[in-house]
Amino acid sequence: MKIKPLIGIDNIMLGSSKEALFDLLGPPESSSSDEWPDGTISEAWMYPERGFVLNFDSDTDYRLSTITITTKDAVLDDIKPIGLNINTLKEKLPSIVLDEELSESVKDYVCPETEISFLVVNNVIEHVTLFPEYGADNMPIWPC
Repeated sequence: MKIKPLIGIDNIMLGSSKEALFDLLGPPESSSSDEWPDGTISEAWMYPERGFVLNFDSDTDYRLSTITITTKDAVLDDIKPIGLNINTLKEKLPSIVLDEELSESVKDYVCPETEISFLVVNNVIEHVTLFPEYGADNMPIWPC
């Protein structure tokens, strides 16, 4: 699986409609929906056998807003980040920075120029989340 920053993975593109992704991938293995305090609804389609989760938000007309990758087969610039030690990733991608320390053992790192988030548990990358580019109006700039 090839990670394409600001675009998606393989032939799955950020900004795609749920209908287009359903036609491409078939039904998700499971799904969930959450409502946030601001009234925004987020829907997640889980494909654990394929190693990713697709998220759709009501405030972006339910277009694909993030992709969370859990498979060790995912490749970003010849790096397989899932399962990698964070210090090794820092050597390979020196632009990543600590974004949030969620607990003593859980941290979120981000690569600002590519909008990629790396969730790290006990110094090991557990998952990678892709985001689209955002414009000055704080709205996504879809690649498709």
